[in-house]
Amino acid sequence: MYKDPKPKKITMDEWSVRFKNIDNKTIKKFVYYNNHDWGLYLQPPATFMVYGTRELRRLRFDNSLAALRMWGFVFNESERLFRARQSGKKIVATMGDLGTVSIIVMAFPDCIPFYPECIWWTPFFNESTVLLDLASELGAPEAACFSRAALAAFVKKAYFPKPDYIFASTGATCDDYSCIMQSIEHLGYDFMWLEVPLRRSPAKHVSMDSLVKTKNGFEYPRRFEEYLIKEYEKVWQKMVEITGIDDQNLLMVSIKKANQVRTLVEKIKRTTYQAGNAPFPALELMTIEFGNLYGYADMDEWIRILEMIYETIVERTKKNIGIISEDAIPIAWVNPTADPYLLDYVERIGLRVVDTEYVINQALVEIDEQIEPFRALAQSFMQASLIGSTAQRISSINKAMRTGKIEGILITNMLGGSHCAMETKLMERLLKDKPVLAIDVPAPFGITEQIKTRLQAFAEVLHERRK
Repeated sequence: MYKDPKPKKITMDEWSVRFKNIDNKTIKKFVYYNNHDWGLYLQPPATFMVYGTRELRRLRFDNSLAALRMWGFVFNESERLFRARQSGKKIVATMGDLGTVSIIVMAFPDCIPFYPECIWWTPFFNESTVLLDLASELGAPEAACFSRAALAAFVKKAYFPKPDYIFASTGATCDDYSCIMQSIEHLGYDFMWLEVPLRRSPAKHVSMDSLVKTKNGFEYPRRFEEYLIKEYEKVWQKMVEITGIDDQNLLMVSIKKANQVRTLVEKIKRTTYQAGNAPFPALELMTIEFGNLYGYADMDEWIRILEMIYETIVERTKKNIGIISEDAIPIAWVNPTADPYLLDYVERIGLRVVDTEYVINQALVEIDEQIEPFRALAQSFMQASLIGSTAQRISSINKAMRTGKIEGILITNMLGGSHCAMETKLMERLLKDKPVLAIDVPAPFGITEQIKTRLQAFAEVLHERRK
């Protein structure tokens, strides 16, 4: 059995050398869809570089077996979806809501949900503008969010199998992606549209009896919740129509699995952020956090991976062993970076991510298992990041600032993302008590020396403030 060496970040080539020490029994132990005939996925990062993920040459990875297992699983997703289709499973695209409709889909046996918008990382991992260029030709220009890569992926039909059905959420969601989803519908795919309500402050005449208060302290009229329940019931009925199965006990099982993932991720984040030395890298942590959306198309195996990662982090924390400099400056990160390289780079220049707002809060909160399932899903979604005010969205970061937990905030804007253009200056004002740096993440090949210099200067300012 392979034993982890002293924790540190290593290159893709170094992982290839270390991989030779992993025995075949360990490699065969980890499979997706519980299939030991064709479900193997434990491979060194260099394998996926050969398949096209060229940015891996520039990245540094955690050297634990748990991290390698995670990367093998994540980069295997495209193969996994095609295997699912070949083995008779239903492939369902869930778009726009990020984390709730997928739970309904997973409740049905042999139904696999996935989020096409997550392919926005592909141009950066692949160091290729092929998808973005095609999206421009299809009417989604450079001024649109990088999620436009999903439109090109639907046209090329090479990144995932044709979905059996698509559930698309619009309303209080990303405006750019709503346009992308409309373009995808025009390609002839089977669609159902869902409406997401805006979480706004209740009118003064609304009685307290008709208000709901979230775990994060947000208030909204109960009719918003009732509306979402009806939308989720529509999803359920369509899935019943597709599968011929109507058993809401299965939905409770799916919710329990989602909660298991969310609890594990919360423990991973809390243990990592509170440790004296950072026991796990920021890039891996963002990948872990986004796994809450759908478990990278195999929730059971994703849970097992998270358990292994958590055990690794706990062991490192007990030994007070970190993977970056001990004097790294703690910062908060707002918005997921389209280019994963940035998360690796900031650690190289002496920063440490200890708080995040990646626009997916709805996928992080625990779902109430004691109430009717559709209401529980509606209540959890009403805590979503982008359906309320900017002040609500960054309230957790403001709280962390007041406790001294973080010393700076980095905002990575999604080029063309409408909410970035509208929110960034407002967030900078709301976060005025701490140094804030906001940068637009450019298209592939766009991380220039100028951007690196701005990040380095930001790190230097934070180090100077400590003196």
